[in-house]
Order: sequence, then structure tokens, then C-alpha cells
Amino acid sequence: MSRHHLRHTMATQLLNADADLVTIQDLLGHSKITTTQCYCRVSNLKVQRDYYEAIKVVLQRTQPIRENSDEWGKKGVTLNRS
Repeated sequence: MSRHHLRHTMATQLLNADADLVTIQDLLGHSKITTTQCYCRVSNLKVQRDYYEAIKVVLQRTQPIRENSDEWGKKGVTLNRS
């Protein structure tokens, strides 16, 4: 295994363990964040985890609208409850 491959592995493992990209940049000694991005490969599991975390935030923000769904219904607006 080359040093280059080891750096790719380390960057990818750190990113997939939710390390901040700026932290990885600092650890690898890159001056540009775009260089660090080239070293990181995002796993499907991380993408899925990030998606679900973001959806939780969206749902929390829309929760007050759901509680007042009767008022929305009176105005002719229906909410998808699936």
C-alpha cells in the first residue's frame, strides 16, 4: 500500500465517521479544501445517514403546520399525511 493510498483511506474513513472536512484538510496538510475533497469518497451509508438527519430537521420545522392542519383544511389546503 502506498502513502497516497493510505491518505485516501484515512480521509475517506474520517469523512464517513462524520469528521468535518476542514479537520480532514488540516490533518492531510492541504491548503485547498478542493484537494481534500478529491481524497474523500463518501459511502452510500453516509449519504443515507445525512439524508435522514436532514429530513428530521425538515420535519421538526414543519411540525407546527401539522398541528394546525385543521386551519389549513379550512383554507382549502390539504397536507399529505403519508
